[in-house]
Parts: sequence; C-alpha cells; structure tokens
Amino acid sequence: MDPFTWGTGQAAPTQNEWSWTNLSSILYVEQPVGVGFSQGRATIRNESDAAEQVVGFLQQFLEIFRELKGKKFYVTGESGCMCLNEDIANWIYEKTTKATLDLDLQGIWVSDPLLGWDVAQVQIPAVSFVHKYENVFAFNQSFLAHLDSVAKSCNYSDYFEKYVTYPPKGPLPLPGSSTENDDGCDVWDEIFDAALIVNPAFNIYRIFDTFPVLWDVLGFPGSDFEAQTPIYFNRTDVKKVIHAPINVDWAVCADYSNVFPNGDSTSIPPAFDVLPSVIEKSKRSVVAHGLADFVLIAEGTRIVLQNMTWNGKQGF
Repeated sequence: MDPFTWGTGQAAPTQNEWSWTNLSSILYVEQPVGVGFSQGRATIRNESDAAEQVVGFLQQFLEIFRELKGKKFYVTGESGCMCLNEDIANWIYEKTTKATLDLDLQGIWVSDPLLGWDVAQVQIPAVSFVHKYENVFAFNQSFLAHLDSVAKSCNYSDYFEKYVTYPPKGPLPLPGSSTENDDGCDVWDEIFDAALIVNPAFNIYRIFDTFPVLWDVLGFPGSDFEAQTPIYFNRTDVKKVIHAPINVDWAVCADYSNVFPNGDSTSIPPAFDVLPSVIEKSKRSVVAHGLADFVLIAEGTRIVLQNMTWNGKQGF
C-alpha cells in the first residue's frame, strides 16, 4: 500500500507502482501513546479509551489539513492492532457527527487480525496447518503422530468437519473449557518450539523463510523482535530527517505496560464486541489473511467469522 516497499534483504527502498497513494491519501498513526515515536503519558484503560484519543487526534489533524475534510475514510490495520481499529471505527460511528469529525467513514480493512479467542484462532487449526505444510515443517513421523494424538484428545482434529459448516448449524462451541487452551492442549507452542529446532530461522509470520536471516528495516526479521542492530528508525540521522524525537527508542512493537499502564479492562475480543456493529454500519468491511502466517492462522479466522453474528444472522 505504501509509495515504496522495503523488503527483507534490501539495502534501500523500491518505488511501489501499485501504491494506494495513486488513488488516495494515507495517514499512518503510531497509537496508542507508548507506541513507536508517540509522545505523551499513557493513560488508557481499554481499547475504547484509545479510540477516543485517536479521534481527538483526527479532529486536530483536520483543522490543520482542512482540504481533507469530508473525504471518504477507511480505518485499516493488522494483527493485534485490529483490536483498536474496530473500536476507532465504532467510536466514529457512535460518538461523532459531521460537525465534530468531518470524515465520511466507509468501513474497515484488516489484515491477519486478532478477532477472537486464542483457542479458535491458533490452537484448533494449528495441527491441520502443519499437515498442510508438512514439507515446510519437516517434522518426523513420531512427532506428527504425537500432535495428531493431542489434537484428537483436545477436540481439535475434527472441529472443522463438525462445526465449521456453510451455513452454520448454530453457535460454534469451545473445544474445551478454556478460551486459550486446556492443560496439555497447547499444540501451537509445541509446534513453534519444534519448528525452531528443525529450522532455527523459522519465521512465524512467513513460514517459508530459511537461512540466511536477511536484514529487516524494522529490526524484525522473523520470530525474534529487534534481533538486528542498529534498528533503522533508531538511527539519529534518520530521526532528524523524519523529525522524530531523538530521545525516544523506536521499536516495532511496544511493551504492553507502556500502553496500558494499569492493564486492559477489555474482557472480550472484537468479534463478540463492537466488530459486528461496525460491519453493519459500514459500506464495506475487508478481512484479509496471509496463508503463510502461523501467528494467527487463516483457518482460525474462518472459525471466528463463522461464529460471529451481524445483521441478525450468524456467519456465511
């Protein structure tokens, strides 16, 4: 979507002829306070607080860049940041008017999003994911048999056949008693640990990566945060050019306590909270998911969406 791309292993950026900026304006916001180069004291208690602060920023932004007032607007994001994006969209729909925020919100676009319970998004589909890419994981037969045994005992192995139907037969149940995983049912971490033994360069965001681990402009070359130095955006010369605060250490992901100093009071994921309402109010809602992502698995996102109710009906 950017005017340029800067892939792993590239010494310099490359112009992107397919950039979204060919058709629209794009505003990147490092938020909430505590993320990236953001300034201020973190005070938010939950995603709703974060949304209120972002909307406040947009109101001030439009007073400076008044030519953008009244424009069609989409909220976009990826991964865990999705938990904030739907709250931002919901706040705009529910708490603002044209007089208070002069933007024409059209909908949302989210990629590889965190939408539901961990057990649905990563545990249930994990072993099936391994079988789909057996030649990539390269596990021995005894470990594959172990994974299959655990998946069966934890009610993962036939979950799709039983419950993920189109249209759905009813609400999709938890496979056990936990929204994360029951004792002895954490197959995702077992797979990840084993994958690093087979391939120490294993990348949970793109499972096809192998050695050499290529340099990454964000200092995020795979499964390990900030494994390379110097991080490009922490270089003093770069900070000066982009007018970033010199005394702030930039990181691709912020420490949780730096964002929610007193913890996050939000108790349920977006699919059970404001996301259905946002979809109902939007002209278009896009959920995209990479098939090589092991952090949040595409088949797990299918489970969450098929269990979600919007416009009075469940799933597709």
